[in-house]
Amino acid sequence: MKSIKVHLGGERSYPIIVGRGTICSLNRHLRVSVAGDLACIVANAKVRRLWGRTLSNGLKKAGCRFYFHTIPDSELGKSWPNAEKIVNGLSGWAGKGRIFVIALGGGVTGDVAGFAASVFKRGVPLIQIPTTLLAQVDSAIGGKNGVDLKTGKNLAGTFYQPKLVLSDTDFLSTLDRRQINSGMAEVIKYGFISDSSLLNFLEVGREKIVKRSPKAMEFIVSRCSSIKARYVERDEFDTGEIRMALNFGHTFGHALEAAAGFRRYSHGEAVGWGMLCALRLSERLGILKDKNALTRLERLLRAYGLPLKARGIDAGRLLSAFGRDKKFVGGMNRVVLLEKPGRVKITRDVRLSFIKEVLKKNS
Repeated sequence: MKSIKVHLGGERSYPIIVGRGTICSLNRHLRVSVAGDLACIVANAKVRRLWGRTLSNGLKKAGCRFYFHTIPDSELGKSWPNAEKIVNGLSGWAGKGRIFVIALGGGVTGDVAGFAASVFKRGVPLIQIPTTLLAQVDSAIGGKNGVDLKTGKNLAGTFYQPKLVLSDTDFLSTLDRRQINSGMAEVIKYGFISDSSLLNFLEVGREKIVKRSPKAMEFIVSRCSSIKARYVERDEFDTGEIRMALNFGHTFGHALEAAAGFRRYSHGEAVGWGMLCALRLSERLGILKDKNALTRLERLLRAYGLPLKARGIDAGRLLSAFGRDKKFVGGMNRVVLLEKPGRVKITRDVRLSFIKEVLKKNS
């Protein structure tokens, strides 16, 4: 079991606990991290069935009352109406205890539960218990919460840090292959933007990762958590360009998700494809210095079952969705590109003809 601290100063700092069976230590961590005795557990039906009893037992040991709020199991669950239902539920329990929110699930659950926790009474304590690889290595850390609007992904959101992130790698044994592959896209992202040794491990350790070796999965989750923590510490509210590096592949990826109606591609699949678009654009603009990076990314995407093409999605629809991304400022696009592994470059106002060229090549 490893503990990684996100140092934000004062009460906003929090631990990320990574390892097998960490949910069994919930009782101990609750006493330290959360001033509350009434928990709203946000989860989808499948996750509740798998892990609800284990979590309930931990809360009972801690002397907490609790109730479950079930949300839909898909990106469609991350909507304004679903967030409103959670907030209304919290309101119904107001005055009956010191309430806090637990997000038990993947990125969708973490985002919508975090958003609801941040706006109810201007903020109640939040615990992230991510159950997917993608959430454990990325979305549960850093305090970004949000819901999708009809016009785009994550267009309504807040910054609101959890009190605790509990990443139990035993959860990963229940995931299907597609969910693991989706999480691996974010792991690959961390390798390209920050850690060449992680990239090397993804190449030579593929068999261990595919077999979900406990040591391999704990290494991946803890390493990515540490990288994310350092970015968040340096740019908590994403006001500069430091934390924006974490969006490598995301501007293109979000466009793919939106163009496909948030149904056909998972977030990780879209991010993997988006990184490929970003590297091709980096090459097109003469920014990419490492000539092996593109081939290396393609090889890793294939190795972990991630798409290299946006099949059946028209480039025009992709370009339209690209233009609605929230990272556009004053009508000017901002894209995270790559010079070489470990060195990103934020590029503004890229000509749309270049972006359309890249989208066509990858669709």
